[in-house]
Amino acid sequence: MNHPTFRKRWLTAAIAVAACSSSAFAQEADQDSSNLPVVRVVGEAVSEPTTEGTGSYTSNKVTIGKQDQSLREIPQSVSVVTRKRMNDQNMTDLPDVMSQVTGISQRGVSPSANGFISRGFLMDTLLLDGSPIDTAAGVTDTVFDTALLDRVEVLRGPSGLLQGSGEPSGTVNLVRKRARKDFGFQSTLSYGSWDSYRGEVDVTGALDEAGKLRGRFVGVYDDRESFIDFNYDKNTIGYGTLEYDLTPNTTLSGGIINQSGESRPNFGLPQLPNGELIDVDRSTYHGALWDIKDESVERYFAELEHQFSNGGDFRLIANHLERETDIQQSSAGVSLPTSNTDNLEINQWRIISAREDSFVDATVSTPVSLFGKTHGIMVGASHKVTDGQVNFNYGEPRSLQRNLADPNPNTPKPTFDLNQITNTKTEETGLYSQLNVSILENTTLIAGGRLSWFQVEDRLNSSEDFDIDSEFTPYAGLIYDINDSISAYTSYTEIFKPQSSQNISGDFLEPRTGEQLELGLKGGPSSGLLSWHAAVFRINDQNRSVADIDNPGFSVANGEVESQGFELEVTGQPLPRWDVSAGYAYTTTEFVDDPVKEGQDFSTNTPEHDFKLWTSYHFSDNPDEGWRVGAGLNYSSGYFVESGETRWEQDKYTLLSGLIGYRFNRSLDLSLKGNNLSDEKYFGAMRARGRNNSYGEPRNFTFTMRYQY
Repeated sequence: MNHPTFRKRWLTAAIAVAACSSSAFAQEADQDSSNLPVVRVVGEAVSEPTTEGTGSYTSNKVTIGKQDQSLREIPQSVSVVTRKRMNDQNMTDLPDVMSQVTGISQRGVSPSANGFISRGFLMDTLLLDGSPIDTAAGVTDTVFDTALLDRVEVLRGPSGLLQGSGEPSGTVNLVRKRARKDFGFQSTLSYGSWDSYRGEVDVTGALDEAGKLRGRFVGVYDDRESFIDFNYDKNTIGYGTLEYDLTPNTTLSGGIINQSGESRPNFGLPQLPNGELIDVDRSTYHGALWDIKDESVERYFAELEHQFSNGGDFRLIANHLERETDIQQSSAGVSLPTSNTDNLEINQWRIISAREDSFVDATVSTPVSLFGKTHGIMVGASHKVTDGQVNFNYGEPRSLQRNLADPNPNTPKPTFDLNQITNTKTEETGLYSQLNVSILENTTLIAGGRLSWFQVEDRLNSSEDFDIDSEFTPYAGLIYDINDSISAYTSYTEIFKPQSSQNISGDFLEPRTGEQLELGLKGGPSSGLLSWHAAVFRINDQNRSVADIDNPGFSVANGEVESQGFELEVTGQPLPRWDVSAGYAYTTTEFVDDPVKEGQDFSTNTPEHDFKLWTSYHFSDNPDEGWRVGAGLNYSSGYFVESGETRWEQDKYTLLSGLIGYRFNRSLDLSLKGNNLSDEKYFGAMRARGRNNSYGEPRNFTFTMRYQY
């Protein structure tokens, strides 16, 4: 399946950004203004995707669909976590955010590596301002800090039109903060349980008199211990960006993000061979004091946007991401203890992973008048290159013994002789288009698709090279506006996932195909202060690789998995001073065609029932002063993992959280946030057997002081 490949490499422009000018201080208000009565203005929310400064838990628009769209214009389930909500719930990294999103579960291999599951499937792709990158889910995962973000947009279900290949789970769009014309300064200091310290500085403003040149700088230092003995995590983050208006309708922007960190990795606890969950102190750590994880992330980006006079726009984005992780560890167990006080065998190993993602995308969207109605068309093209290599080896000696209940971390560091085990280059090129047709005054038909070319080059074994030529991914939807506040929709979406398994002829299997049918309702008042949606869905993941019964050692693409369920979500402000976010998801998954597992659960670590609630109330009519309180509840019906005939089950559990805060004035705010207030003891991640089982965090608190000018 050879095809013409696009060999042009694009050049990323790194823009060095200095700290924003602080000369544009606003004049002080008249000293008698404090005696004036408070005037509260209530009106429609600003019709822009940006959530910073809106004081809202919802957004009128999102950018996850290659263009600015309202939530009701997207015929799929989309959740938005805004800047205000991240502040209120003290979300400082991506796992914090995803733990509060409707229908998302986190079942990482350890506290050191998180994976996100949506509708039963792993989310293997992130979007950085619309640029897709592989999450590298597993051991070498890198956490992205939320101090740089305006919002997080989460789309559930296949998203092939947006990202090309991937799992039928959905995608997450991390939208960075933009430079602003008005001067702004923010700083945050926090201290929490287990000696956790964090500081943030955020400066933005115009760099010239006319405001055509704008800049922003964000700096973060995060240093925290853990409830697990000897574990720690230190991160330093810097973000700088410049924006320049070439014309009143054309803006060029670019910047750089650098994140580096050091931590002590932990690959969890074992379970007992009889199916019982281990019962040891939550602080138990089986690693050594020499264990270390060094990681760094550098992102360079450039964007050009032009607004047409008819309301359409052109966007050109280029993104380059470099990630490197070096892990030396001795906490990954490989044996099954017979009791809670038994000895455990530990493997010692080192892994160095380096990845580079380069992406360029051009999109044109414009309204079109035809037959007396206005329609919309969007066309685009993208090219993505991923280079990755992994060096790995076990230590000498390879293994050692640890007592399960009383481990000794003072073991000597072994020697490591690394060997390269992977070195691959993946290229993916796509042409895509979407047409929105107003077939009736209140009905919109959406039709589109993506044509993809996919190629993998294995530099260590050329026999593993393969490509996929002209894979078509369709997209269709229908939206009916019942009235000004409620829309009904249905959609059919697809995505494909290349497979490396081979059949008896030596050919690589055809790609897996994830297909979803979703029906739902979306709504909210015209003010934009509240949004809600309800959806039912069914996903069929077909052409899965399964063992060829007639030809042992080979595979056939005959497997199929089904995921189905429904979701309910409401976010925003139902009443003045009252903010709420509530979501419920019901999900079941099953092997419907598999020679061994047919009829069994597919995603056993996806809870059947998942409910998440967070609400806060501000007592004063003046949003810039007074007390506020918040409360949260996360309920999971539980999950299980299996190995052979043995099953380990985590029963249902409920996590409670709370907040109390006081704002002195517009500039100064203090808050105290508590998590797991009932101190529930539960396993937040399970993979059974010898490792990768980890307790959720015990009761903990964080005190935060925010200052803004």
